[in-house]
Amino acid sequence: MQMPDSQQKKPSSEGIKDRLSTLRKTLEKRLPKWAHNFSEPKWQRWAIIVGTSLLAALMIAPKSFRVYNLTVGETAPETIISPLTFEVVDQAATQKYKDDVIKSVLPVYDFDEEMVHDVQTRITNAFNFMSEYLEAEAIHQSKEIEKSKERSAGSPGEPVTAAPKQRPFQVLDENTLRTRFENLLGANVSPSSFAVLKAHGFNQRIQRDLKSLVVPVLMKGIVLSRDLVMRDGKSGILLKVKNREKLEPLKDLSQIFDLKEAVNFINVEEQDPSRDSAVSRTIRRLAMDLVNVNITSNRERSAQLRQEALAAVKDVSFKIPKGEPIIKEGEPVNEGHLKKLAGLNKENPVYSRYMIVAGFCLILVLLLRLGLYFSEKHLDRTNHATDDLLLFCLLLIGTIVLVRFVSSLSPMLTAADKTISARTITYAAPVATGSMLMALMADARIAFIFAALAAVTSALAVEGDIYLFAFYFISGIVGLHGMSRITDRTSVLRAGLVVGLVNMVSILAIKMALGKLESVMDFYDIGLGFLGGLVSGLLVSSLAPLLEPLGYVTNVKLLELANLNHPLLKEMSLLAPGTYHHSIMVGGLAEAAAELIGANPLLARVGAYYHDIGKAGKKAKPSYFIENQERGYNPHDKLEPSMSALILVAHVKHGVEKAREHRLGTPIVDIIQQHHGTNLIKFFYNKALERADKNQTVNEDKYRYPGPRPQSKEAALVMLADVVEAACRTLADPTPARIQKRVQTLIMGLFSEGQLDQSTLTLKDIHAITKSFVRALQGIMHSRIDYPPEALPQERTNGDTHKQSPEKDRNRPARTTEENGKNIRRLGL
Repeated sequence: MQMPDSQQKKPSSEGIKDRLSTLRKTLEKRLPKWAHNFSEPKWQRWAIIVGTSLLAALMIAPKSFRVYNLTVGETAPETIISPLTFEVVDQAATQKYKDDVIKSVLPVYDFDEEMVHDVQTRITNAFNFMSEYLEAEAIHQSKEIEKSKERSAGSPGEPVTAAPKQRPFQVLDENTLRTRFENLLGANVSPSSFAVLKAHGFNQRIQRDLKSLVVPVLMKGIVLSRDLVMRDGKSGILLKVKNREKLEPLKDLSQIFDLKEAVNFINVEEQDPSRDSAVSRTIRRLAMDLVNVNITSNRERSAQLRQEALAAVKDVSFKIPKGEPIIKEGEPVNEGHLKKLAGLNKENPVYSRYMIVAGFCLILVLLLRLGLYFSEKHLDRTNHATDDLLLFCLLLIGTIVLVRFVSSLSPMLTAADKTISARTITYAAPVATGSMLMALMADARIAFIFAALAAVTSALAVEGDIYLFAFYFISGIVGLHGMSRITDRTSVLRAGLVVGLVNMVSILAIKMALGKLESVMDFYDIGLGFLGGLVSGLLVSSLAPLLEPLGYVTNVKLLELANLNHPLLKEMSLLAPGTYHHSIMVGGLAEAAAELIGANPLLARVGAYYHDIGKAGKKAKPSYFIENQERGYNPHDKLEPSMSALILVAHVKHGVEKAREHRLGTPIVDIIQQHHGTNLIKFFYNKALERADKNQTVNEDKYRYPGPRPQSKEAALVMLADVVEAACRTLADPTPARIQKRVQTLIMGLFSEGQLDQSTLTLKDIHAITKSFVRALQGIMHSRIDYPPEALPQERTNGDTHKQSPEKDRNRPARTTEENGKNIRRLGL
């Protein structure tokens, strides 16, 4: 028996979830009872708050307990006594010592000792080749002479005895022969020199004399220029011979040749008066061409030796005992005092650092907890508290990292221009990035709280003042405001541009308030502020797609899902056209109402588009839902009420599975799961009651959707729009009064059943939703005049032949399948 595909192969995500669930259960069994409390959302939030506060405090707290910022020539404001014994590094003495060590390291040069053997081998092979060739050529010529004599002396009738077959001798011309000799020798040989050597038969004496000139020079070593070597290693060099680990020092550089000296040595040495001048000149030319540089600089090994020498160097320091006065009150500060104070600031007691971090951590814990409390109590974000807090803390740490990174670039900026202050670079920090992402991912109201807290921590991180806090706060507010209306990804970049422009105005206002708008350098600050806004837009545009897989859905993502060409919507339009049309109508109703009550209109519309995707697909049965049924046929007539209810309830589960499979995002999944709440399927419940015996009870839970009830305004809007749109279609005469009465009855029924209790909708919101639905449905379901039969041509002219009055259409009997087939064939379809 073959199992269904769904049972044969589980999706990888389901397998991972099963393994994680098993691991969690195992841990719960082994952990002590007190550790189980951390599985509760309350303790998880506290853990996030404390962990984030501690990490942020470590990043923004100053590194020392007391910092003495004095300058040379300044009068000491107080007597400073060393609270502990510490060592002061003498930077100047240490640097001088390092320079001396580097100078004492001899440079390394590679000595190619194998070149000597190579040159000797080439000389031997070249001369031997020529000697053998000349000998073979002489034999060949003698044989040819003998053959010619035999041919001339022999009689015509005598048979010629065949000579044994031998390899024929190949006679080479002069140029070819010289080229082969050059290749073997590895040197250029002029035609005149070659002729001289050939005339002397490339004898052994010439070969020996040539080696005696070249080999001693190469053995001693040749450098390109001795002056360069002496400049590199004034005290000598280290020679590295191939296949030898040990470096051989060479102190006396006069022992080696440079290339020019090697040539002069050959000219001087080859002065034999008994030898033919042409031969002597040829030997000198060949020797000069054979000698080459065989001592070259090894910069990599030289640098390695210097690094090893520097690594062994210890800082030059002196000790300051505890209780010794470092500087007295009123005494002018000199370089020695500054060195001691720098060492003291570096060696402060550890407990002072801990106290500072603890203080900053406690402040941040209070701020984060109060922000969370405000979000839960006044912003209707209770259901998203943990997710909001996690994103809040993640973006806060990221903001601090960005600010500290930008601040670390200050030394580079001040080094390039001494007139630029260290604070200038802080205006380029893209602090608005966090609030923009918070508004894009969660809520603009929470982003406002984030902007305030991010401004505080960012100003503390760079030791700023109230003016820098104001600049960061304004930048954050402008950034989150720009995220309120996002229509595409380029809107984020435009929002960054607006932040940059407002940053310029903010910096200008701060400069004017402080009376510092005096020099051209102040306009550098304004330009950097504009740059910070642009960078914020770029960062948001690049980071938003990275956060979406974590479950956050941005407006940009919603716009992509709202495309009716999405695979799920196209599948629904083909397999369940009635459901598709119903979903589009529900989306319009929910979006219009969301605009009035302050909910996310785009989320409401997209959630409505996908709320019934469980009615289309392999697992679904589209024909079992009334909007997809053909007239005159209802498959539920053959089923038990309990089975019918089970089929209807299953579409929610199937929809959730498909939404997760296609990664629609947590908010869309929640709407699909909650859009029926825990409503009772009254039709089949009443049908079951009618079929039940008097003593038989019907379990109401079997005829209810599993829920949960709507947890957000958008989910509640989709529930209300879904019920209202479907119910109003059943009105025989949809007059405005009947539509209004039906909508009010349905919404108040859901309200009285408690389906909206967890959605944070107020009575004011419900009243606004009712008005919006009534207005929209009256426009959709407006009445049309009943044209008389003779008006049919005009009906076609007006393009309304496919529309009938509601009453007439509902009272007309359904056509049979046979009639429909005839009509289709008549139309040529």
